[in-house]
Amino acid sequence: MDNKITGVADVNPFFMYLLGFSIALIVYQLDWSYLFPPLSLSLLAFLIITFIISGAIGLYVHRKGVIRFYEYANKLSINSWVLAITVGYIMNFVYARHIPFFSIINNEDIDYFEFGIPTFYVILATFTSFFTVYLFKCYIVEKNKKFLFLCIYLFIFPILVFNRGAVLLNLSSIFFIYLFSYKKNKIRIYLSVLVIVFVILMAFGLLGNLRTSNQIDKNKTQELSEIMLNLGEAKPDFVKSSIPKEYFWSYLYISSPLANLQMNVDHQVVNYSFSNVLEYINGELNFDFISKRFFSIYNIQKPENKLIAPFLTVGTVYSTSYSYLGWWGMSITFLFLMLVTLLYLVILKPENPYFSTGIAILNTFLLFCIFDNMFFFSGLSFQLVYPILLSLKFKRTQIS
Repeated sequence: MDNKITGVADVNPFFMYLLGFSIALIVYQLDWSYLFPPLSLSLLAFLIITFIISGAIGLYVHRKGVIRFYEYANKLSINSWVLAITVGYIMNFVYARHIPFFSIINNEDIDYFEFGIPTFYVILATFTSFFTVYLFKCYIVEKNKKFLFLCIYLFIFPILVFNRGAVLLNLSSIFFIYLFSYKKNKIRIYLSVLVIVFVILMAFGLLGNLRTSNQIDKNKTQELSEIMLNLGEAKPDFVKSSIPKEYFWSYLYISSPLANLQMNVDHQVVNYSFSNVLEYINGELNFDFISKRFFSIYNIQKPENKLIAPFLTVGTVYSTSYSYLGWWGMSITFLFLMLVTLLYLVILKPENPYFSTGIAILNTFLLFCIFDNMFFFSGLSFQLVYPILLSLKFKRTQIS
């Protein structure tokens, strides 16, 4: 079981970068909203160049057979780690004196973004996410339902903290583990995923309409779908079409990062200065829990990006980079992403028992760059540290 190898072509982080931005570009062409500015030739040229570079590196990595799935059995003390995670969350709940999920249900006025023991909670939350994905990998390899049960159990904690993003990212990484390990024809998987995605997007739209109605139209004077169509300035062609109006939510959230990036490129005034270079390095090429400490010490605020609407706040991995250093900032950020990905593949070899978990998280990392700077967002990027740390222990065990 330990040395069975599966060659993999479609779980390639460089291709995930292309996939994320390509989906957003395709959805953007639907042109359902007046809010969205036309994409400029300069921005399209920049994206196409990054596609070519990322695709070329991805093709090279694939031809070299760098990404392979080894079926390593678990060597860690699973029960001890799960117990430690559980105790860690109990400590954070005691420290915060509330559990965010129940506080929100009870309409209590709390800031769940500031939840937990500083620094310790970041490490705990990121390790929990990594370990959730690792447990699913163990289940796939060993077919022991105990691993699946513990994997599902660990999902309880991001739910209790009301961290919906962590749940989504963990599910994404788990899917990549499944795709990574699957040995048969994957066409049926892709078709199934396509159907599931459309169902989820429909449900996402329905829930979004309900939540928006409760917030804005408490007297229920409008139909549920009308509220979001008005907020998102839907065009008549879409409103009159037979397409379910619930999909307008998905259209906005999938493609608005590109719209915000274009808005930023069109209207942001860039100040090229040495101080901006330093702030860019700290604010874009650093983990958020470290970056925020430096900004707090020196009383520095991150630049405000231009937005097409106040409720659509993300602008891809590049928007804030442009606010700091214009096209130079965007170019450096792209090269940094490629370098981090390459170095990760160099450091973490396929023969490492934590390689598949790390690659699954890395795929999620690159895929979600369409929404924000996922390196700055330590909730995901810091998960990449744990396979490296655990691999050091693995190497010492091999030597001894």
